[in-house]
Amino acid sequence: MNIKTTLKTSVAAAALFAIAAPVATPASADISSGNKNKLQVSGQVVRALYHVDDGPNSHLFNSTGNTANTRVRWVASGTLNENVTAGALIEFDVQTSNTGGSFAATTGDNTDADKTNWSIRHQYIWVNHKQFGKVSLGQTDAAANGYTEFSLAGVGGISTPSNVWTGGGTVFRIDNTGVSTGVTPGNVLSNLDFTSRDDVIRYDTPSFMGFGLSASHSGAGIGEIGGKYTGKIGAVNLIAAIGYSELSSTSVNDYNLAGSIAARHDSGLNASFHIGEVASDTAGRKHANFWAASGGYQAKVFKTGGTNMRAVYNKSRHINVNGSEADSWGIDVQQSFDAIGASLTLVYRNYDYENNRIGHTAIDSIDVIGLQAAFNF
Repeated sequence: MNIKTTLKTSVAAAALFAIAAPVATPASADISSGNKNKLQVSGQVVRALYHVDDGPNSHLFNSTGNTANTRVRWVASGTLNENVTAGALIEFDVQTSNTGGSFAATTGDNTDADKTNWSIRHQYIWVNHKQFGKVSLGQTDAAANGYTEFSLAGVGGISTPSNVWTGGGTVFRIDNTGVSTGVTPGNVLSNLDFTSRDDVIRYDTPSFMGFGLSASHSGAGIGEIGGKYTGKIGAVNLIAAIGYSELSSTSVNDYNLAGSIAARHDSGLNASFHIGEVASDTAGRKHANFWAASGGYQAKVFKTGGTNMRAVYNKSRHINVNGSEADSWGIDVQQSFDAIGASLTLVYRNYDYENNRIGHTAIDSIDVIGLQAAFNF
């Protein structure tokens, strides 16, 4: 990466961080309908400025967020009796531009395609019994979704353990020649998380001494189970989860087995570890696998809210591309503004890729630096 570009980008990002106005978290305003049910409207607007350098090309992009997109939701809830509650949720993505941060293969022009349509994230009904658990029906997360992603770093809405923040659509290029490999960070970096937002029927047990189980079945025939523990041992907060998904009914893959564990000491020091594998039935196809880790610290630098910092790393193998090996590392610094529930996050990511099927060809890494602002309502 060109040192002048690095310095210019760093100074620009620091200036933005210093002068940007605070951005916000949800206000809790319930709307009563004609019956005794309540309706809560909430959502978030997320924007990001980020600079991408793929070796021969560099550009500053202005887009919506990545892991945390702009969205709006309606949550309805009601009480049947002292043991049973029920409700429904509708949530839409409202992206105007994506975070691909890519360059045209032949001209080097930058592209950041706009999106003009809303997309449904969740639409489901649930019933919960205090003793017997919760049943959900509709489009929502399957039983173990998110179980590879648990963290107690306090840095929200930036990236999952795949460690791809923005620029995931940028193509890796051959060193010196600039020739496209046709492969992007989004192709070869993953945290192999489970089924996200599918048509499912799902059951969650009540929590018992911090332990809980869940199971789901999708309209496509995917069965999924998950187990999770949340608790505190001495001065250490813990969360751990493991999941299993049967994939053979919908793809050439056999199953997904993955999980994560995260810990945070009362001092603010925290760490997490994530690991998983997707087994394939295809002859000669290697099993996709990854591991990731993070370490961080939660501080109180300003009275406005927490200043949370973390370093993150991901190693992914055989994700979509047989023989591929990719690494991503980065640093996040997130400042919260508790009074308005907002956050500003300064982010750096480095993406690296190689493939033993193309020999020892040198491939340029991709560098991304940026600032993300989130306002919740």
